[in-house]
Amino acid sequence: MLLIAAALTVLIGLYHSIAGEQRLIRPLLTMDTLPRLRGSTDFTRALIRTAWHITTLAWFGLAGILVVMDGQTGAGRTTILGIVAAVFAVSGAAALFFGRGRHPAWLAFLPIAGLSAFAAFQG
Repeated sequence: MLLIAAALTVLIGLYHSIAGEQRLIRPLLTMDTLPRLRGSTDFTRALIRTAWHITTLAWFGLAGILVVMDGQTGAGRTTILGIVAAVFAVSGAAALFFGRGRHPAWLAFLPIAGLSAFAAFQG
């Protein structure tokens, strides 16, 4: 169950980086109206791209936690999986609410939250 959640997390991370780079980041970075942060639009471009892909790296880290927790037992497992479930539940709810259902992230985040929560309380 947690391995499925981890795989889904990796898949959404890959989709986020690849599709986001093509559909959002590249078009955004070609705009002439980017603000000059720290005196340069080059810095602005680097900051936007870095922040975007750091999100993916964080999801890969959460996927790694899910893989490790698959073989663990005890109160620590319950706590850690509860935190992971809460992160994905809030992320999924935010994507659903603020994206008004049009942003597909909630379709992955909420099942990941559910699988993580179920595993947390399963012991």
